[in-house]
Amino acid sequence: MLKLEPLTTAQIPLLREFLSRYPRQSCDYNICNLLSWGKIYNNQYTLWEGHLVLVNPQYSYLLYPVGPGLGADKTRELFDLYREDAPEAKLLIIPENWQESCPGLDRHFEINDDRDWYDYVYATEKMVNLRGKKLTKKKNLISQFRRANPNYHVLPISKEKHEVIERFTEKWRRERHVEGSYLDTEMKAIQNTLEMWDELPVEGIIVCLDQRIAAYSIFSPQTQDMVTVHFEKFDPDKKGSAQLIYWETARYLQSRYKWINREQDIGLEGLRQAKTSYAPDFMVKFLVGIAK
Repeated sequence: MLKLEPLTTAQIPLLREFLSRYPRQSCDYNICNLLSWGKIYNNQYTLWEGHLVLVNPQYSYLLYPVGPGLGADKTRELFDLYREDAPEAKLLIIPENWQESCPGLDRHFEINDDRDWYDYVYATEKMVNLRGKKLTKKKNLISQFRRANPNYHVLPISKEKHEVIERFTEKWRRERHVEGSYLDTEMKAIQNTLEMWDELPVEGIIVCLDQRIAAYSIFSPQTQDMVTVHFEKFDPDKKGSAQLIYWETARYLQSRYKWINREQDIGLEGLRQAKTSYAPDFMVKFLVGIAK
């Protein structure tokens, strides 16, 4: 049986240590996500055989361990220890190169991929320049917004703006008549992020228009050359505001990161259409292992 402990902001140094040495591109390993969403799911952790082990007990998910590599037999041993408390356990986010990094893993697990949880990754330079026929419409919408609102400006998110951000997010949801369990959970994740702002390695920007928010984004480091954008909200009544916050976020980050991870579409048709319309440069696959 694994001796698991609650994952809190006190473990940020531990998360930094492991994820800097053994970086993972999947947004589910992002420190902000592990804590902001993890506070909802009561995420837990332990150290085992020199590896960082992360679990989501609400859904009996064991994330593929972070470290130098356990090998197939040891990975199954770890999984079985967790399964003593979680009989329905699944091994999540197996590396795409598992056949080289962990040969023989398929002796112990049936390995499947789940398209709904693929991460969308874009070159930051492409998101700034928006070259090519596929992105022409995005560029035109940004130009329309800028012509209609020449006095807009961009500010970094600071703690004193958190209450305004929460009100804007509630307004966005109310006016779009957006409901559902995922949106309820996302709202809580945004609140958790703002509450832990000073402790998390997170930052963001606001697009201001006439002393009011037109859009905002919140993001944090994923790897040395990749940043993950966690939340983006915009005023649907301001034409081009969605495209503008994408563009301004990329401009804000272009000197620091080569890649922008915009997370998953979770199988929502509207999200999938929006994310694919920007022509991702690559996807981070989501591989799941079910014990044989």
